[in-house]
Amino acid sequence: MATKDTSALPACWQALDDCLNSGIDRIILYGPSGIGKTFAGLTMGNVEAGAHRLVCAEDMTSANVEGHFMQTDTGQLKWNYGAALLAWKGNGINGGRLIADEIDKAGGDVAATLLSMLDSPESASWNHPTTNEILKPLDGFSCIMTTNVEDMNELPTSLADRFPIRIRINEPHPNALKRLSPDLRPMAIRSADAGERRISLRAFYDFDKLRTVLGLERAAELTFGDRASSILDAIKIEAV
Repeated sequence: MATKDTSALPACWQALDDCLNSGIDRIILYGPSGIGKTFAGLTMGNVEAGAHRLVCAEDMTSANVEGHFMQTDTGQLKWNYGAALLAWKGNGINGGRLIADEIDKAGGDVAATLLSMLDSPESASWNHPTTNEILKPLDGFSCIMTTNVEDMNELPTSLADRFPIRIRINEPHPNALKRLSPDLRPMAIRSADAGERRISLRAFYDFDKLRTVLGLERAAELTFGDRASSILDAIKIEAV
């Protein structure tokens, strides 16, 4: 499924769109935080069979990836599928998508489990702990990993090896920008990849909401702190 408004896509997003529409099902998106990498994983390409997000953290276990038992209201134990298996199962006909956010923060247990879950479709399999049912990823299963790490050598080699396509995202996605008032969009684009001076898209979202209630100056003070004056000056320049 092609992304809407592809003619308006910046180069980084066009690269992702081209890869997804060419059938590439393992992609790493890296670059500044708060720029829409997760948004893209959840929405771009064919996600009709579902998209399931896994936010990695050092203390997370493989239960988040595969699943775990949960006690029902009647005291029975029921298996609760994790994000990866839900993506494998998709809609029962086609596999869905797994979005593994902040993959660089995954601990050894999670990384090892992901290795098996992201193996080739011919090799990947999982045995249900009680029924012994063998699950395999359905056709169409895909995975997008995201990270704020700039050097791909910092990722576990065995995991990164499964993702030969790596795309650096340096500009907000146009669809994400649509949530902002038009006058803030140029500034959000310039600020997204500005090094130490960068401002995340999330900050602009909050500022946009606050200024409608509290006014420009108070909203800028609460959102941008000691950078409020420079932000307000930039807004005035944009308005000219």
